[in-house]
Amino acid sequence: MELTHLAGALGLGGLAGLASSVLVIWLPQNILNEEAQWLAHIKDEPWQAVAPHGLMACAAQALARWRSTLGFVLSGTGIAALLVLTQGASWSTGMWAVWLWTLLTAAVIDLKTQLLPDKLTQPLLWLGLMLQTSQTLATLGLENALWGAVCGYLILWVMDQLYMRWRGISGVGQGDMKLMAAIGAWLGPQAVPNVLLLAALASLIGQAALRLRKTETMEAEFAFGPWIALAAVGYWLFALATPL
Repeated sequence: MELTHLAGALGLGGLAGLASSVLVIWLPQNILNEEAQWLAHIKDEPWQAVAPHGLMACAAQALARWRSTLGFVLSGTGIAALLVLTQGASWSTGMWAVWLWTLLTAAVIDLKTQLLPDKLTQPLLWLGLMLQTSQTLATLGLENALWGAVCGYLILWVMDQLYMRWRGISGVGQGDMKLMAAIGAWLGPQAVPNVLLLAALASLIGQAALRLRKTETMEAEFAFGPWIALAAVGYWLFALATPL
């Protein structure tokens, strides 16, 4: 392992973390402004941005929240160091760094706002499928990646449809379905039930602990995306440690 490779990876990881600190501010504001603009168009009313949503304005907000930004930068460098030290410096390492970085960013946004932006989940899905067409980067094969995406989306969609017929309201967000489809495209169809089971168990334990502390009911809405991301990373690490 050359020190230049490690130093370069740490630098790129820090920049990725810095980008995450801006995206967790910009993407939710972008979504809210798109919704406000659409409602104004439907009602034929003048539209005004609900929050400053330019990238430069969001970057200034991120720098003002320096503790949070520092946490993202350290997380980015930590991810880069872990991958380079365990897998070496390669295009494959960079591929999985992008995957981890995107999951981290999406999880934080969902945790804070209960929004999973399409600008993260959809590119992650298509990138996972496109990589399988490369002879040097493919990990599953295009067929497995495609079925992984289908299974990831359909399982949550079916659960949501059943819940709607039982309770009359949606129980699973569209963002969760798209995130699970993206994870299926990267990890394959065999990973989907395992990731969902891990995510469900972890979320039940976590939410029960929070409800006990805050004396809230289990009926309250909560973000499921962070638990999906955490379970996916856990499954991936387990698969790396126990190769077939």
